[in-house]
Amino acid sequence: MYRISTRLLLLVMTMLVSQTPAVSFADNVSEYTIKAAFIYNFARFTQWPDDGDELRVCIYGKDPFGSAIDKLNGKKSNNRTIKIVRTRLIEEVKTCHIVFLNIIPPERYLFQQALKTIDGANVLTISDAANVTDYGVMIGLRIDNNKVAFEVNNTVAQESNLEISSKLLRLAREVN
Repeated sequence: MYRISTRLLLLVMTMLVSQTPAVSFADNVSEYTIKAAFIYNFARFTQWPDDGDELRVCIYGKDPFGSAIDKLNGKKSNNRTIKIVRTRLIEEVKTCHIVFLNIIPPERYLFQQALKTIDGANVLTISDAANVTDYGVMIGLRIDNNKVAFEVNNTVAQESNLEISSKLLRLAREVN
């Protein structure tokens, strides 16, 4: 198991904010630790139409993050407190602000079912499965040359009344 200090997590997040389009894997930093930092920044640079105090970040399906995502629990993003929720309940994804869809191949039908359940809700969808933005996921994480990068389907985000900052869109490898 990889460990990451708060200092290193802040460094990764700073690199994201400072216009670095992709973040390389560093010593002792796992892929999903970096992806957790990306999710934090996606939260910072997305506006939701509601003004609640809590920002629910859900992991739907098998949790690939482990304790890496737990470091976001209780942190603030745009005056909201992040709450990490792990769920396998399809009904619960609609109560999330952000949902990371991690569906393994034998359960692909759950992926489409989750997207159908979320359709029209103000939920930012993220996945690291191949070509997910083509299928209606808003942000697709991927590995390019040993670096974590992302693409955005901004059309779907806008249809869900989410506003992704132009700063974030400029960092994306591809915007649909």
